[in-house]
Amino acid sequence: MKLYDFRNLSLKLDSLNYPEVKESRFEIVRKDFSEEEKKGNITFKEDGIYLLINGIEHKGYMYIKKADIGRFGFPKFHITNCSVIVEQKSKGFFNGHYFWHNSNTVTIIDRNTNELKKDIKLSLCSRCQAQANIRDYINTQGFFDLLDIQVEQPEEIVELDIFGYVKDWQQISKKFRIKNEYTCNKCSIKISKKIDQRFIQVHHKNGDKKNNTEKNLQCLCILCHANSDKKHIANFQKKRSIHEINSFIEKYKDELIRIGNPFIMIT
Repeated sequence: MKLYDFRNLSLKLDSLNYPEVKESRFEIVRKDFSEEEKKGNITFKEDGIYLLINGIEHKGYMYIKKADIGRFGFPKFHITNCSVIVEQKSKGFFNGHYFWHNSNTVTIIDRNTNELKKDIKLSLCSRCQAQANIRDYINTQGFFDLLDIQVEQPEEIVELDIFGYVKDWQQISKKFRIKNEYTCNKCSIKISKKIDQRFIQVHHKNGDKKNNTEKNLQCLCILCHANSDKKHIANFQKKRSIHEINSFIEKYKDELIRIGNPFIMIT
């Protein structure tokens, strides 16, 4: 074996208003779903329901405004035009009954008591989950958490650290690696041991560290990352990087050979 030598949100809602609150990476918005759909501002996509605001699409979900909580419990939230929604539309039970939202929690009015139930984390509709093949989250909190890695900020308002990464890059990277189950998207090696999960890294496909949309990110093991392009080959020549690569190869040599990692060298 030749080793490498380089290397809370607080919601105070009024039933007559739909507030907009600023967050660090995107706007938290609540809108009447039917009104926005009539305006042509709603688009159903594979991964969520998008609302057009000032020419910009915001990813979110929809949930029922008033619910018979005492009888049925809290409602589910929806991310697709699933069979539940289709059925409600066909029976005339849909229009005016839903909000579009993109926060981690919601406020629901109890249909019987008119009491506001605040800061509720709703569960994902099982039919939406199946239709969209969702495995990454089960409630509004999980949906909200993933928005961090799907929002591209205009360059002029992005705050960077000394290495050119956005300030919350470590959080974005961790969430993306968790979503990918610490599996390399290139050679498919999966790192289960928590102590070794540092060997799975996040790569910016186009080289722009400010573009942290999910489509621009890729999970790579340190070996595949180091060989992703000429720039990375040069960057990984530092002594610390070489040590990490060698440690990875020594620990996972047999598995790398078994899966056919394209960068493992056999002597």
